[in-house]
Amino acid sequence: MKAELLILGVLQGGDLHPYEIKRRLTAAHVDHYIDVDVGTLYYAVRSLARDGLIEAKGVEAVARGGERTTYGLTPAGRARFHALMAERLADVSPRYHPLYPALMFLHHADPDAVADALRHRLAVQRDYHRPLKALADYLAPVQSTGMRAILENGLAHLETENAWLARLVETIEAGDIRPPDYDRARLMGLFPAGQPPLPPEYAQGPPLVPPPPVPPPPAAKTRRPRAAKTAKPPLS
Repeated sequence: MKAELLILGVLQGGDLHPYEIKRRLTAAHVDHYIDVDVGTLYYAVRSLARDGLIEAKGVEAVARGGERTTYGLTPAGRARFHALMAERLADVSPRYHPLYPALMFLHHADPDAVADALRHRLAVQRDYHRPLKALADYLAPVQSTGMRAILENGLAHLETENAWLARLVETIEAGDIRPPDYDRARLMGLFPAGQPPLPPEYAQGPPLVPPPPVPPPPAAKTRRPRAAKTAKPPLS
């Protein structure tokens, strides 16, 4: 769906051939913040054409006698774009950190090895922060509102992540690594019985918010038919 939304979104600006779609997405550095392989876009374009969401608009000649097919959106493709936008904006599914499974068993690991691994991870992420901040500053005069929001969000997450990692490394270096307190958990009724009681605020969870309705695609402008011309009577 990611490639589908990207292609349909780029084509909102006009008809393009697959190479130009790929070039524009590459220039926007989508591989830095979206889990998508830009190299697979040619296959995705063929799939969208097969599904009737885009259609060939023309063919242009290229070097060495080759040809490129230019594609544009169909009415179904425009409707699909708006549906995907609504779906993505309403997505509140949880995001799980890749370190969580390892951190569950931190008290069983070698502290020195864990600290070394986390220090390396922190150094890599700090090195990545500098070019990302430079990119955000460089593109500031020309980037769209949405692109600015993407870069601001990425920088904010990275800065929070780096601060969290730095505190975790300090905790490990200080030797403050505790195992679970099963005796206390039993007194609280958390272990080992089936479903443990939890704080009511946590057990209740966040309120379920229904997704917003899918907005209809913009109505195509229709031209009003011209009135038929009546023949003028001949001059006498």
